[in-house]
Amino acid sequence: MVEIECITREDGLWDLGREWEELWHSSLTASFFLTFRWICCCWKELQADNELRVFVGRDGGKVVLVAPFMKSRRAQKGLPLDCLTFIEHPEAQVADVILERPQENSRVLETLLKFLVNVQAADWHLLSLDKIPQGSPTLRLLAASAESCPSRFEVRSTHEALCIPLVGGWHTYLNNRSPRFRKTLRNVVNRIERLGAVEVKCYRGQEIDDQTIQKLFSVSDSSWKVSDGIAITSQTRRMRFFEDFLSAVAQQGDVHVWMLEVNGTAIASEIQVIDGRTVYALRSDYDERYADSSPGVYLQVEILQDLFSSSYEFYNLGFGLNPYKLRWAEQRLTVMNFRMYNRTMYSRMLRSVDRYDLGKLRRVPGIRNLHDFIAGRVS
Repeated sequence: MVEIECITREDGLWDLGREWEELWHSSLTASFFLTFRWICCCWKELQADNELRVFVGRDGGKVVLVAPFMKSRRAQKGLPLDCLTFIEHPEAQVADVILERPQENSRVLETLLKFLVNVQAADWHLLSLDKIPQGSPTLRLLAASAESCPSRFEVRSTHEALCIPLVGGWHTYLNNRSPRFRKTLRNVVNRIERLGAVEVKCYRGQEIDDQTIQKLFSVSDSSWKVSDGIAITSQTRRMRFFEDFLSAVAQQGDVHVWMLEVNGTAIASEIQVIDGRTVYALRSDYDERYADSSPGVYLQVEILQDLFSSSYEFYNLGFGLNPYKLRWAEQRLTVMNFRMYNRTMYSRMLRSVDRYDLGKLRRVPGIRNLHDFIAGRVS
C-alpha cells in the first residue's frame, strides 16, 4: 500500500537527499532538472515567496514517488487562490514527478491525487504542473489518475523551444542554411578577429571557479538584458542562485561554461546543462558594447562546431521562438501544463471564472458583487 507524506520543512527536504537520488536513478522521468541538487538550488531562491510542499510516496517503506511541489499565493482574474506547482524556477527547462521505473500504471499518482483532494483539500485551490515534456509518461498517468478521483482536469501546451539535431556534422548543417546566413557568419568571424587576440574557452567541472563565475556576471552586467531587468545581475537572489548552482552542481560535470574573450576580456558567454544526450543552452549573454561585431553569433558557431563533433544528440536553445533562434533551428519541442482544480466550492468558482469571459460574467449583478467582495473591493 502506498502512503503519502507531505514535507513542509526544509530539514525534511535535506533529509530526503539519499532516497531522492536513489529513486532518480531508477526513474521513468530522470532528468538533470529533477536531481536533488538542482531542486535544492532552485528552492533556495524561491523559498522567500513560497511554501514547501514536497510529496513523497512510499510503498513498504521504499520511496516510489517524489513530487517536488511548492505552494504559492496568486491571483486569477483578480481573485486570490492557493496554487500547488512544481518548484518552478525560471531557469528550469523540464519539470516532472519522479516515478519508479517499474510503475506501469497510475496507482501511485492516483494515491497522490486522492491525498491532495481528500487530506490536503484545505491547502490548495489549483494544481498547475508546468513544463512537463510532451512525451512524458506522467501526462498519461496523471490523466488516468484524475479520472479515477474523479476530478476535472485539462492539459495545455505552454512553452516551445527550438532544437538542433546534432546529426550529419557541422558542414552538412551549415550547407543546409541559406547562402545569406553563411555569408553573415563569415562576416561575423572577420569582424571579431579584427578586434584583437580572440580566445574561446569551455570550462567544465572544477574549472568553473569563482573567477569564471565573476566573468559570467561581468558579461551579464554589460548585456542588453540589464535595461530590461532580466540579466543575471539584475536580482541579488538570481546571482546567488547561479553562484550556488555553478559552485556546487557544476562540479559534478553536468555543466559547461563557454566564454569568448578578446584581448583577455570576456565579451560573450553561454551556460550549458548536460541532460543525457541533450545539451541545454541555459543562459547566453554578450557585452552590448561589442554588439556591432556580433560576439554571440561568433560564440554560437564555435559551440556548434564542438557539439557536432561530440556524442550528444540534441542542442536545445531554450524556450522562446525569437527571430535569433529561428535563424539557427526549425525543430520545435513542446512542454505541457497539467491543471486540476480542487473540488471545494471556491475552487469550482475559480474554475468557472477561468473558463468563461469574466467581462460577460461581471454583467450579472450577483456575480459582479460576489467577485468584488472576494477580491476585497467591497467592505
